Amino acid sequence: MTAALGTPARATAPATRSWLTIALGVVLVVDGIVTLLLEVLYLPLYLGHATVPEAQPIMAAAQPLAATLTTGAIPFPITALIAAVLNVLLVKGMSTVTDRIGIMALPLTAWVVTYMLCMLGGPGGDVWFMNDWPTLALLVGGLLPAGLYLYYRANLRVVAARPVA
Repeated sequence: MTAALGTPARATAPATRSWLTIALGVVLVVDGIVTLLLEVLYLPLYLGHATVPEAQPIMAAAQPLAATLTTGAIPFPITALIAAVLNVLLVKGMSTVTDRIGIMALPLTAWVVTYMLCMLGGPGGDVWFMNDWPTLALLVGGLLPAGLYLYYRANLRVVAARPVA
């Protein structure tokens, strides 16, 4: 039995591999959802010291508090970098389960669907994402490296299947 270039030969028997691969695949898809929820919760991290100015009694109702809470602090979306690494690892972990690109993309698909669900507002108007650049950085950081890895894996199979002239 020959394996394609870059893919290890499977050591498990097909009968035992079936329920193990399904269980591992489900764990990886659920892990994609859980990692996104943790990344979203830690997305609004700031570096620096924020100072809240004293509100004047007359201006207290007119001055928006949210606009001044981050004065002096800068956004630090470290979870965008964590998402980049974790999503590639999830897709790479799924490649141990199967050689099909569509199945390998299931953890990334679950991540994207959960991202889109987090974009929706809740019943009280609460939102998980703010309308700023760290939200976009999380989306790009989560999709781009894993998508490039999937592209690499798809083209690796095409190059390995070409006959040598």
